[in-house]
Amino acid sequence: MTLHSLRDRALLVAPIRLGLGVLWVFGARLSGATATTSLLAFAGGAFVTAFALLNDPRSRFLSRGEPEEAPPDAHVATRWQQALQATLPSTVGVSILAAIAVIPYPALAAFLGGVSAGLGIAGVLSAARTDPALYVDTRRGVVYRK
Repeated sequence: MTLHSLRDRALLVAPIRLGLGVLWVFGARLSGATATTSLLAFAGGAFVTAFALLNDPRSRFLSRGEPEEAPPDAHVATRWQQALQATLPSTVGVSILAAIAVIPYPALAAFLGGVSAGLGIAGVLSAARTDPALYVDTRRGVVYRK
């Protein structure tokens, strides 16, 4: 069984999300969006996404129960595995949409870059509140304490 650290996973994927966000802003600028439009769209996407993720009222009603003890044969995925698997589907999906939009709608691509950055920002802020001893089996969604 392969486990992923809830905290490390969020911290490891954050630079990827932030980097892609900046990349899409540059792509929007190269496609003809003005600097002001690109930066406002990026900032708006980042703020709305981070705010929505960190203040989701449904999270109060979601309970996974108490974490189970990790099995002795479980091992932790490498840092690269954790980071790359955390990009699916959200980060990859947002980047695909930005790639489709960058030529015809560069401001939308900049906004989607902000969405990607907002995912990274929310991940870093939530990682600060996450117990480093918690791990998840991504195949089954079970949370373990190690």
